[in-house]
Order: sequence, then C-alpha cells, then structure tokens
Amino acid sequence: MTAPARYEKVTIAGVGLMGASLGMALKAEGLAREVVGWGRNQARLDKAVELGAIDRGTRDRAEALEGCRLLVFATPGRVTLELAGEWFPEVPPGCRITDLVSVKGRMVERLTEITPPRRSYVSSHPLCGSERTGAGAARPDLYRGRLCLITPVAKTKKTALAEIQKLWQALGMSVVSMAPARHDRVVASVSHLPHLVAAALVNQIGDERLLPFAGTGLRDTTRIAGADPKLWAEIVGENRREILSQLEGMMENLMLAKQHVKSGDPARIGRWLRKAALRRKKLDP
Repeated sequence: MTAPARYEKVTIAGVGLMGASLGMALKAEGLAREVVGWGRNQARLDKAVELGAIDRGTRDRAEALEGCRLLVFATPGRVTLELAGEWFPEVPPGCRITDLVSVKGRMVERLTEITPPRRSYVSSHPLCGSERTGAGAARPDLYRGRLCLITPVAKTKKTALAEIQKLWQALGMSVVSMAPARHDRVVASVSHLPHLVAAALVNQIGDERLLPFAGTGLRDTTRIAGADPKLWAEIVGENRREILSQLEGMMENLMLAKQHVKSGDPARIGRWLRKAALRRKKLDP
C-alpha cells in the first residue's frame, strides 16, 4: 500500500470532540503541515489552539479555505449541509472534502452533486464518538483501533475514495465501504437504538432518589445517555425511519423477555440470557 497523502493545509470546520481529536491525530501522525480550525465561537477556537488540536483558528471562511488541500466538516448534519452550500463554490481546485456526519440519508448524493469540478467529496463516518463533548475532551488516539464507514455513491471519484480510505487507515482505523442507505440501517441498529435504549433505561427510574444505589451495571449500560441531547435529537430526527424500524424490533424483544420472566422457567430464561451472553462476547476484541 502506498503511503497516505501528507497535506500542506488541512481545514477542520468544527473543533468539538471529533474535530479537535482529528487535528491532534493528524499532527501526531505527521499527515498535515498545518491544521486550521474554523468555527463561529472564538473561545472554542482559542481552546483548540491551546490544546494543540489546531495550529490556528479562524471565523473567516476565505481564510479557512485559502490553500486548503483537505477540508473536513466535523459538524452536525444540518450544519454540514448549510455550510456546504456556501463553502463548496470557494473550495480551492484539487482539494479533497469529507465529513464526519453520522446520518447519510440523501446528503451524500446532494453534496456530491454540488461538488465543483477539480474538487472531490467522499463522505466518512468514524465510529468513535463519546458522551463527552468539546475540544477539552479531545485526544489524539480517539480514532485509533476503531472503525470508519465510508459511503461512496455512483459519482464518487475512485482516486479520492482511495485517498480518504488511506487517510483513516493512517490514523489507525479499519475502513468499510457501504452505500449511504445501508449505512443508515446499520447505525440505527448498532448506535442510534442503543442510545435511545440507554435513555429509556435511565428514564425508567422515575424516582431520582434511587440513583445513588446504582451499581456498575446501570452505569455501564447507560453511559451514552449522558451525551449531548441537542445533537442526538437531530440525529434521531434525521434517521427516524430506520430507528422506528429498530424500535419495533426492540419492543418485540421486550415482550419476549416479559414472556420468559412471566413463565418463571429458569431454563427458558437461561436460554434467552445465554444467547445474549454469546453475542456480547463477539463484541470483545
């Protein structure tokens, strides 16, 4: 495999957990001579500079794009779509563009269509988020050892696809390519549904005076419920059709669990729990 590209200038729009961690990782691996962060909040940009996540920050689009060889949108889906319409016409020729959006829907087709000639867009989704937010939670190894989904469409340029794949691999990620529609079905099952289940489990404990009695089981299974509610409300809204399908299946599984418990049959309950235990072990490295 040929070495990944080393970019003279990488611009990251959005310097929260994902964007700031990406800046740290690019610099740690020597993949960028300069990392510039763009955002609307100067204090957050200053924090990212202080932490070494970016070399400099700017709120000016023209400054962010000047000489940019790789542009990464580390922003929520709605914001990414909004920015793309403004930014794409001004992206320098030869620049590669990607995003970290967790719901693809029709966004990939839309952004591919508006990508100007001599520029290339490839959509990405690194599966390495956290319930923590902001540059203060960033770390250079956030991406290492994790999975990245890339979602090409018919008009995605093969050379750009290969380059973005090598980029994520250089950051220590495994990369899987799939269609945007399949991506949304997959993440609804393994990411979005678990988040809603964790939230439902916490909300099920109606009396907050019981929370101090919680052990590691409740803490471990509900950790992700502490993530940014605003961000997750947007994610759920964007992928609601696939999530609703998963919720239907979850309700059927809960009814099945209810039937097992109601039976009072230890063997029947044990078989159901054993099936789950075996599947859970497959999640371990």
